[in-house]
Amino acid sequence: MTITGYRLGRRGFLTGMLGVSALPLLGSLPARAQDKKLRVFGWGDGAGFKGLFDAFEKVSGVKVSYEGVPFADLQNTIVQRFRTGNSGIDVFLVDPTYVPTFSKLGILADLTSAFGEKSKGILFPSDVQGATYNGKMLSMPMWESSQLLYFNKGLLAKAGVEAPGVSPDARMTWDKVIELAKKAQAAGAETGFGFEQVDRYYQLQVLPESLGGGPGVKGDDLLTVDVANDAWLQAGKWYGSIFADGVASRGPTNYQEMRDLFAAGRLAFLVSGPRYIADFNKVDGLDYGAAPQPYFAGGKAVTPSESFHLGVAADTTNADQALEFLNFAGLDKDGALVATGGNNLSANIEVAAEVLSRIPQQNPNLKGIDSLVRYELANTAIRRPRTLGYLQLEELVTRAWSDIRNGSDAAETFPQLQRELERSFKRIER
Repeated sequence: MTITGYRLGRRGFLTGMLGVSALPLLGSLPARAQDKKLRVFGWGDGAGFKGLFDAFEKVSGVKVSYEGVPFADLQNTIVQRFRTGNSGIDVFLVDPTYVPTFSKLGILADLTSAFGEKSKGILFPSDVQGATYNGKMLSMPMWESSQLLYFNKGLLAKAGVEAPGVSPDARMTWDKVIELAKKAQAAGAETGFGFEQVDRYYQLQVLPESLGGGPGVKGDDLLTVDVANDAWLQAGKWYGSIFADGVASRGPTNYQEMRDLFAAGRLAFLVSGPRYIADFNKVDGLDYGAAPQPYFAGGKAVTPSESFHLGVAADTTNADQALEFLNFAGLDKDGALVATGGNNLSANIEVAAEVLSRIPQQNPNLKGIDSLVRYELANTAIRRPRTLGYLQLEELVTRAWSDIRNGSDAAETFPQLQRELERSFKRIER
């Protein structure tokens, strides 16, 4: 998922969780007159969703009002809004990794009868699986994601480095990429390599996973911590080394800075998602290409996936309109295409194919990227663990990666992380 930018405060979120009472499922809502206005809650000012809202109003006659908070506050605010028993929300953006937690809190309406069968063959099965918990479909998948290795063709040519191939068979190892990045840096690149989502769990999960170390949790309920195995330690050692060597910079600390660095022609290699291709194409003089995300030698190729869903608030008074909106944004081809905003991949199979087919049309340098992303989604995609402890896992693992980036020893950091997570998980109600 391209899940960027937020780190949640465990105390605030969990305090909010404790105050949430069980809310009614969609089927038990009282019948009320519809007011022809749908209240949607998410992050930011909603400008990126205006096209979707306008298109929905045109086909349904329903106006959409949008309320947003800073991205960093999204999850905590959602929980706090439901504490009162009257959230004032009809539809809200859902990070699918929190579906189990939101289900436990009773804040998501059950969509099974409305979309369980209807979504088959229209949405990627893995996305429907991500929307389902305890046999119930609780959210409507809207977007998808993957990751690519972007490279600056000019910086590589200056270093005498051949541009990487786009085929999955041409996938390089992480060590090979760093070797080439150092050559580009020696030839004048300011920075050789970087992950767009600095220290983020979503993007770095692939490092221990490629080595067979798992996502950091295991067991039937995914509440047994496992972040200090040999694969995690090896991945952490590699991550620390690229900053210690200076091929990756400790300076940029957020995704926007990393993208700006690449767009400015100062970064040779960047791991990022296909949703930013449209932005890079607009940069005058940026001669770039993309290749498969690397893997560790002797390990397996894995890529991050999934992105935001839409959920219906369990206390909505506009159930019919909410369901109509979810159907339009997720299952209706025209609506789902508008919902991508022109940049995002779609969880709708047909729409995803159309979005991907446009990439090489927009930039001849990206010929084959559409086929590559399709391959990754079908063969290498992994998802973040659907554990009730994901909040703690994401926050503490991200902090550990940050410590390693800034010079801490992975051999000490991950065992300490193991102990912290074990203490934190003991407080989770099973």
